Amino acid sequence: QDVVILQSLSDPVDSNIMELSLLADAAERAGARSITAVIPWMGYSLQDKVFRSGEPIAARVIANMVSASGVKRVILMDLHNNSVAGFYSVPTTVLSSLDIFVADIQAHCDLTHAVVISPDFGGLKRAAVLAERLGVELANIDKMRDLVTGKVTARFAGGNITGKTCIVTDDCINTGSTIVEVARVLKKQGASKVIFYATHALLAGKASELLQKSEVDEVVVADTVAIPPAKQFKKLRVISVVPAFAQALKSMI
Repeated sequence: QDVVILQSLSDPVDSNIMELSLLADAAERAGARSITAVIPWMGYSLQDKVFRSGEPIAARVIANMVSASGVKRVILMDLHNNSVAGFYSVPTTVLSSLDIFVADIQAHCDLTHAVVISPDFGGLKRAAVLAERLGVELANIDKMRDLVTGKVTARFAGGNITGKTCIVTDDCINTGSTIVEVARVLKKQGASKVIFYATHALLAGKASELLQKSEVDEVVVADTVAIPPAKQFKKLRVISVVPAFAQALKSMI
């Protein structure tokens, strides 16, 4: 049979990685014709290079583990860096949440006075595509993160957002510090509303509490990571990206 293993490598990350690897090995030993690993969130993928001397490239290590487990194909979604897909030694497909986010924004936001914001220069391409699809202007935040303390500082890079709804887009939410700082800067610049769209909601530590108290008006995330009740908060809204994975699987199997 063609076997599909669905496993998001979120908390508990290490257990889920081992479980995926062992399931793939068991399926291969049981005679599966093909094994496809659907990994909505790839744990350790943010460590895609050596940021400071002595660090590992954790994303490569995980990709090697999955590739060696018997998996014949991998399906991922919205990597922080698409080059991570090249770490796998089996065919890999990277899906996007863009279509689903565009439909949600069009259904819930008044685009007459809206602008798309990239929270940093690294996400400018993603934000530019979203702005083009929505037919609105694009602006940018200049964000810096201290690699030792993790502290985020941001400044508005230019443009007029007074009285506008700012739609900020990013690939994931980790500690929430980026959203908190970006929302503060945008509201200071005169934004009437700040809505943050992100694919993966990791919500590490006290992220949920910080986001609820921040100046962001709404946080919209995909269901690539299961969010326990203790980490859910009033400003959070979860939408499903299941159709994107279903469509991809139908075309492959």
